[in-house]
Amino acid sequence: MKRHVKSWLAVAPLLWLPVSANSAAVDGGRPALTVSAPAVGCPAIQGAFIALLDPERGMLLLSAAEFPGGHGVGQASGAALAVALPGRGAWELSSVGTSAGPGTLWGAAYRIPIGGLGCVAFDRQQFSSEGDLVTYAQWLVNDVYLKLPKGERETFPALRLADRTVRLRLQFAGHETVTLQDREGATMAVRVPGGPQTLLVRPFILDEATARVAIELSITDQPYWLSAPKRPLGFVVASPAQAATLADPALTIQVETASAPTADAGAAR
Repeated sequence: MKRHVKSWLAVAPLLWLPVSANSAAVDGGRPALTVSAPAVGCPAIQGAFIALLDPERGMLLLSAAEFPGGHGVGQASGAALAVALPGRGAWELSSVGTSAGPGTLWGAAYRIPIGGLGCVAFDRQQFSSEGDLVTYAQWLVNDVYLKLPKGERETFPALRLADRTVRLRLQFAGHETVTLQDREGATMAVRVPGGPQTLLVRPFILDEATARVAIELSITDQPYWLSAPKRPLGFVVASPAQAATLADPALTIQVETASAPTADAGAAR
């Protein structure tokens, strides 16, 4: 995987603007960045990192503080900004601002194959290297965002992965209810009744206001922590008002809560 990341980095064309000497990250954490970029199908999104997607140009990664591989690409002042890249035109942002007030916008562009327009954000703060950061961003883009049901992606074109807690209620046919709780993006495991299979459940919040959650499902005959093959079952979508159903294994999944973490957040068994 590392060799592939290096090859992506080697062909990324970038144009860096002058960097202010006073552009250090805010103490205690990376400032939240807010971006609106309708030109690439991103009405508005907020996060520590934001990735704008364009099938023709790849991925533009932005943050309000320095990151591995990033350089100053302009000022985040709440106004519109064009981030120009040689041979690829300008990424037009209708507005860009930060929770820390005006400051340097950090960015990097990568010619990574992208299957559609849109944007994702994530709140993970630290990465060990540029390759680590790019691999994480590409996973969220290609393995999560672009695999969501098309209708959900059209309704919620901006996906954010933050430090929020999801609580799910699973009902296998003919068996008692099982409750699972963990942070969004975490993999939770539950044994399928009556056999050796383990169901793996990974939730992603689509809309916090309605607690609408996309849930990635897979199944394995081996202990889930082993590198044994896991059969993907795709995504289902659920909320407190709408349960998701699965035929094999036969179960329903309903969301109890999907919100910012509380003091007693943790996995419920």
